[in-house]
Amino acid sequence: MYAIVDIETTGGYAANNDITEVAIVLHNGISVVDRYETLIRPAREIPYFIQVLIGITPAMVEDAPTFEEVAEEIFDRLKDCVFIAHNVNFDYSFIKHHLQLCGFELNVQKLCTVRLARKVFPGLSSYSLGKLCVHFDIVIQNRHRAGGDADATVSLFENILLHNGIEHVQKFLKKGSKEQYLPQFLPKEEIDKLPYTPGVYYFHNQKGKIIYVGKARNIKYRVRSHFSHNGAGKQRQEFMRNIYSITYNTWVQN
Repeated sequence: MYAIVDIETTGGYAANNDITEVAIVLHNGISVVDRYETLIRPAREIPYFIQVLIGITPAMVEDAPTFEEVAEEIFDRLKDCVFIAHNVNFDYSFIKHHLQLCGFELNVQKLCTVRLARKVFPGLSSYSLGKLCVHFDIVIQNRHRAGGDADATVSLFENILLHNGIEHVQKFLKKGSKEQYLPQFLPKEEIDKLPYTPGVYYFHNQKGKIIYVGKARNIKYRVRSHFSHNGAGKQRQEFMRNIYSITYNTWVQN
């Protein structure tokens, strides 16, 4: 079973921000079998620019449940499913972090529709949800709301499956695959090319600028370790979303 998830939040990183809306659509790989959606009353204020962007105001969430009040229901819907989202590491980091604060430990497999779309439909100019929906004539109702974006992601996922995407889904979910943990803009081929030798490695942003330099006795193992978990902090999430490519220099140990 797949759980296709979208959330709205008070900000861009989980540790210091709250969830304001959750939508979960359960899908069996053929069709939708269940749907859950709720506003969430956050403990923090919703910044005005976010109110303008997503249309969720303090008045709308005044009588909504807190995350703690719906945490068990959310956990029960997700615990036995593959967690799917567009840029999955963002949504998963928020849900996992806030469930953990409520005493629930979520450890499930993930799939990112950004990465899947890149595999199944290579060469598109953009893989944002909005641009993909335009490309495939998917109508988004309630754009930038959890329910509307979750439903659009469902349509995108179904489109991926119709174009032999199940092969890539199975590869992503295969034991030992690290694809779902990679930054959304970093191709897996960038990891595959890395050597198992000592040296220096460089992470580059979209413009090719070096944003991180590291050294290691085994370059591939060390680089993989950067992506082995999803941190909830601002610095890590900002770091992950800016990695587009990796280069390296090797050296010979004496």
